[in-house]
Parts: sequence; structure tokens; C-alpha cells
Amino acid sequence: MERQDARDELKTQLWLSADVSRRLRAIATRTGLEPEQVLAQLADQVRMDDDGALTVDPFTPR
Repeated sequence: MERQDARDELKTQLWLSADVSRRLRAIATRTGLEPEQVLAQLADQVRMDDDGALTVDPFTPR
């Protein structure tokens, strides 16, 4: 099971604009999380509708 999980993991590098980076860091600071943790939680909330559009309902990082 652990080997399957390891194969399913995704590692990536992400380049964000300065404005987006500042907002992400501010959110992370307010929630006590690392920016990477905020992004991971955001990714967990993404849904795809029937047309293939991605959506995220409002959520609070924890």
C-alpha cells in the first residue's frame, strides 16, 4: 500500500507571481501553515465539473 501511495504522489515546482506569492505567504502566516501546506489543502478541494472546468468552493486552510 505504501508503495502504491508513493507512486501516486506528485512533486512539482511552482513559480508564482510576486503578488500571488505575497498573498499565499500572508494566508500561510495567518493559519500557521507553510505555503506548501496551504497549496496542498487547496489542491485537495479542487473539483472538476462535467465540462472539465476546475472549481474550488470557499474553504479555510487548517
